[in-house]
Amino acid sequence: MADDKELETPYELLSAYAGGLTGYRPDARMRNQFLESQRYQAYEERNLAGSGRGKRSLLWPYAVALDKRCFTEKQSTGDCVSHGSRNARDISRAVGILVNREPYEWFQMGATEPTYGARGHSGQGMSPAAASIFERDVGFLSRSDHGVVDLTTYNASIGTRWGSGGVPSNVQELCRRNKVGRITPIKSQNDLMDAMANGYAAHSGQYAAWEVASNDKGIHPRATGGWNHDMAIVGVDDSLEFYPVRVWFIQNSWGRWNQPPKKWPAEYPAWVPGMIVTSQDDFQACIDGNDCWVYGSVEGYPPQKLPDFGSIGLLEQKD
Repeated sequence: MADDKELETPYELLSAYAGGLTGYRPDARMRNQFLESQRYQAYEERNLAGSGRGKRSLLWPYAVALDKRCFTEKQSTGDCVSHGSRNARDISRAVGILVNREPYEWFQMGATEPTYGARGHSGQGMSPAAASIFERDVGFLSRSDHGVVDLTTYNASIGTRWGSGGVPSNVQELCRRNKVGRITPIKSQNDLMDAMANGYAAHSGQYAAWEVASNDKGIHPRATGGWNHDMAIVGVDDSLEFYPVRVWFIQNSWGRWNQPPKKWPAEYPAWVPGMIVTSQDDFQACIDGNDCWVYGSVEGYPPQKLPDFGSIGLLEQKD
C-alpha cells in the first residue's frame, strides 16, 4: 500500500495480502534484543508441563464476556501485529480478572494504535518483537478517550502516523500505567497447549494462508501461497471428542472475511466472525515461523483453574 490507502472491506484485505501486503515483519535482530533484555528466553514452565494435553481450552469467550467489542475490529492497514498482540493480551487479562473474581470494570478492550506506532519506521508492517518490547517496557492503552489521544474508535491513521517519529511522550506516559509482565516465545504446540489450559493466549506472525471455507469436518484447510500476517491464537481442542485431530482456533483481524465452519460443536461458545479452525498439522506453520508469543500476567505464569468451558462457568456471572 504505497499510497497508504486504507482498506475498507475484508475482500480488499484478502486481496492485498495475497498481492504481497506486509503486515508481519520478521526481525531476528530485534527478537534477540528483546530476549537478551529479560530473564526468560522461551516459554518453559515446568509447573504447567502436560496440563494442556487432551484438553479443550477455548479462551476467546473470556474477553467477549467483559467487552462485547472484542474481536469485532477490522484492520484497515498493515497493522496486524498490533491487532494480534492486543487480542492475545486482552484474553490473558480477561481470564485473570474472571479467575480472581476481580471487578469487571477493571477490563476494557485494548487499543492497537500505540503498539503499531512503535514499529520504528514509516512503512507498513511490524515485528512481533517490536510489539513485545513496547508493551513490556512502555505499556498499552484501552480502547477509550485518554484526553491527549482519543482511542475510543479504531483509527489506523494514528498508529500509521506515529511510525516515523514514535509514540508521543505524553501517550507513552499514559501507557506506563499498564504493562505486560511477561511475554515469551513458544517453541512447541505442547508448550502452547499448556499455556492456554491455564488461560494464557498467544499471537504469531507467519507466512501462511487459509481457505475461506471449511471442509466437511469444520476445519479450514491451508491455502496455496501465504500471507505475511499476524493473528491471535485464542483456543485449542485436543480432546478428539468432536474433531478427528487436535485443532487450533486463530482469530483473524479482517472482519467477516471467511465462512463459518460447516460443523460446530453445540457445547462450544459462539464462533466469532473471522475465526479460523485449523488442524494441528497446518497450525505448525505458526510455531515454525519462530515468532509465536504467549502473554502472561505481571507475576508470570502461575497455574490457574479455569471455569468449565462446557457451562462457561464464571462467564455466566456477567449476565
